[in-house]
Amino acid sequence: MQKQPVNTGKQPRFCHLCGQQLAGRYYQNGEGVVFCASCFANRPHCARCGTPLDDAAIARHRGHAADIPRLCSHCNRTAPRCAACQRPITAISYTFENLDETKPRRYCESCVKSRPRCDACRVPVELGMMPLDDGQYRCASCSTQMVREPRVVENIYQEAVRAFGQVIGVGNPLRQTPRLQIVTRLQMGTIRRSYQQLQQPGSDDSANGHHVLGFFVRYNNVSSIYVERYLPRNMLLGTLAHELGHAWQAEYAPDMHDPLTCEGFAEWVAHRVLVASGLRAAAAHATRRDDIYGRGLRLFLETERKKGLAGVLRLARGEKV
Repeated sequence: MQKQPVNTGKQPRFCHLCGQQLAGRYYQNGEGVVFCASCFANRPHCARCGTPLDDAAIARHRGHAADIPRLCSHCNRTAPRCAACQRPITAISYTFENLDETKPRRYCESCVKSRPRCDACRVPVELGMMPLDDGQYRCASCSTQMVREPRVVENIYQEAVRAFGQVIGVGNPLRQTPRLQIVTRLQMGTIRRSYQQLQQPGSDDSANGHHVLGFFVRYNNVSSIYVERYLPRNMLLGTLAHELGHAWQAEYAPDMHDPLTCEGFAEWVAHRVLVASGLRAAAAHATRRDDIYGRGLRLFLETERKKGLAGVLRLARGEKV
């Protein structure tokens, strides 16, 4: 905002805020609004651009909570809104990428610091969202897609199994389809600790603080996939495909212990299953991660680009590519 007299060749005659004839110094903002020195000194200013507020803007804010920023009419129309509280963002903002969205959502600093986080995608949850029966939260987007019925989870698992077979090819079938177990988050932690000494390499994410959504274990020649309940559908499909990747490695490369290879192959499987299901935005999400999952996935995608499916499977088995 300009705070010095403006010489445009034709001096404005009246203040756009109070209507009084200009005498002496006046100001003009980037939108062409002209205001006198008295309005600049005595009116509240827009929290975003600093322009003195007109009567309509002052009236619009009257009765609102004190922590809601006052905005001029222009900024009230154009300021980004926090995805959690829907209030205008006037200063620091944060962006979070949702699994199924190509455009990140923006959040105000207050919501990022104070609101509960969605236990599926980690964004601050919207006002009014209540926790699930196990204490977990879901944001509005994840709640809309959340799979509640065990029968539907079973159907999505069969979808993942079929897609996995198409991705991996007929020459390398999964010899045993793992049993599916749907568990709570608390049960998932107990199961992981119970199988800690027996688990397949790469199947435990607790070391890096990752929220474990799925878990594969092979014990006494019986394979099982545990998946957390109440996941959004696309996240559920990707998680099940990921664990099927671990199941395949347990059969074809039981001595594979390299975490990058184990998680990279499982993420490659999830990526390919999501793409085959038309969920490209969800599939692309992991390619931008900087952790072992993202690095491993990019390794396998590059191998696929250069060596094809045969190269991917050799790398997954720990063979020379």
